[in-house]
Amino acid sequence: MPVHIVGESRLLRDMFLNICEAHDYETGSCCSSLAELPPLPPKDLVLFYSHCTGAGLEAELRSFRARKGGAHLILVTGDDCPPEAQARLSTYAEAVIPERQSADALIAALQVVQNGYRIVLPEAAAAAAAEAPPRPAVVPRPPARAGHGLSDREQLILAKLTEGATNKSIANELGICEATVKVHLRTCFRKIGAKNRTQAALWASERLPPQTAEPRPH
Repeated sequence: MPVHIVGESRLLRDMFLNICEAHDYETGSCCSSLAELPPLPPKDLVLFYSHCTGAGLEAELRSFRARKGGAHLILVTGDDCPPEAQARLSTYAEAVIPERQSADALIAALQVVQNGYRIVLPEAAAAAAAEAPPRPAVVPRPPARAGHGLSDREQLILAKLTEGATNKSIANELGICEATVKVHLRTCFRKIGAKNRTQAALWASERLPPQTAEPRPH
């Protein structure tokens, strides 16, 4: 299924277009507003960036849902979008992703949504729960155990995935061989329930604290 790219900025649209094509996603329409999108088949993916957080954006999303209810929407917000706004906006989107996330995390979100899941960031889920405790705020996502059991090095390697690092660059930075990085990644995938590096990058971007690189052995 194609990814349709929507955003107010031509530069950001081109960036998203390049990211999707670099990960072998077929791309469709590319326009500045949701209203400009043509009729879409069900389950097409729409990648939409907006720095707005107010009633105008909610109205645009509500109209999109009314016209194209079967399409899957991934909303990328500005970093200043508060958790309360993320919680409201998640009513209209399968995923709400702050722009501070890495390209790998964005592609992971596309894959998760494509597989039939929805994503709500933890802080947005908490805000929604505070506003309406009886309503479930947590939605299905790729399986991961609360006690992940990752070692410090495994956490560091996963954190590098969120920065778009390759196995070779991780190996060079840590002073280990590339084959060892692959072994660590397979162990990480098993522990957190990820199927591939993009799912692992999304998991790490949401659940791991900032990591400090280990000193390289001499």
